[in-house]
Amino acid sequence: MKLASLTLGAVAATLFFSSPPQETPPAMVSCYESLADTILAVKQTEEHFVRSLLDGHYHAAKAYVQRGESARAAAEMALFANEGDNAIGGVRKRLLEGGHHHNAAGEAKGIYEPGFVVVTRQAKQEALAAATAMRSAADDEQRKAAWEDFSAVAHGLMPK
Repeated sequence: MKLASLTLGAVAATLFFSSPPQETPPAMVSCYESLADTILAVKQTEEHFVRSLLDGHYHAAKAYVQRGESARAAAEMALFANEGDNAIGGVRKRLLEGGHHHNAAGEAKGIYEPGFVVVTRQAKQEALAAATAMRSAADDEQRKAAWEDFSAVAHGLMPK
């Protein structure tokens, strides 16, 4: 009994005189959680933006094809393949220089060009080949084949 009292007293003294457990304050954890949500939402927003951009170039190309303006359709197809024009490329470069790589793992594996968000290297090559075919098409049959090739690539990448 004496040993139990002594042990209980030692435990009580240890608890009373010891410092509280070291931990990050819950308010800081909550703030960091919120920051993580924001960062992840920004990445998702970037993807939605790029898919919308692709959708715009796809529909512009389609309208030009329907009007028989092959050169303009080919230009829109190339913009699709490159995830935008030089102005968008400048923004992409700025993000890369700031350390933001949307598809870092895919870039490391050679799947994506640096900074690309949606269009893979393979899809880019196929879309650019279709744009070149559209630009050099000599007749409606060749233009139709170029559009079908491009459309097949595009549908796999556009907004879902």
